[in-house]
Amino acid sequence: CIFAHPDDEVFCTGGTIARAVADGVEVMVVSATNGGAGQINDATVATRRTLGQRRAQELHDSCRTLGAQYVECLSYGDGTLKDMDMAVLVEHVTRILREFRPDVVISFGPDGGYGHPDHVIISHATTIACSLSGSADEFPQQGLPPHSPGALYHAYFPPKPLLMLDRLSEWLVAAGGGRARVGDQVEDVTEFVR
Repeated sequence: CIFAHPDDEVFCTGGTIARAVADGVEVMVVSATNGGAGQINDATVATRRTLGQRRAQELHDSCRTLGAQYVECLSYGDGTLKDMDMAVLVEHVTRILREFRPDVVISFGPDGGYGHPDHVIISHATTIACSLSGSADEFPQQGLPPHSPGALYHAYFPPKPLLMLDRLSEWLVAAGGGRARVGDQVEDVTEFVR
């Protein structure tokens, strides 16, 4: 999983990470920044000077809870990815892909989930790196064997008016022929998830 900030791993793929780990998959989570420019909602938790360190620790704690075995918090500035040389970021992500050699990569979609500039840039860099990492002609100075991930998935954010509760309610009513009640047992939610 390659994202922009600590906490992106949870709200984008927390369940997927936990499920993959439970199924015996090795998982790596990469955050391009330490999230140091984020909001401080509770001054007892962090100051502007300590926020990046605090969020990086939260990333490690989150990944430990989810079961991800590998965590890397890169040192790019929060809120500055749009100003970076894209080639530098792509090369760094390519190095990570070649070292870890994942079968699957997950990042934001092209819109960054909801337009956040750091999310858009890390998505773009990850997408390019996934297409280049399998070519020996790209970044030969790394001295690493090429590796192409088998799949790149983009985290999807439903349109704002669509709430999970609405979807669940609609599915339960449809599944029960309009007779679903609180407390009814649900055996299979695969149709709901689709």
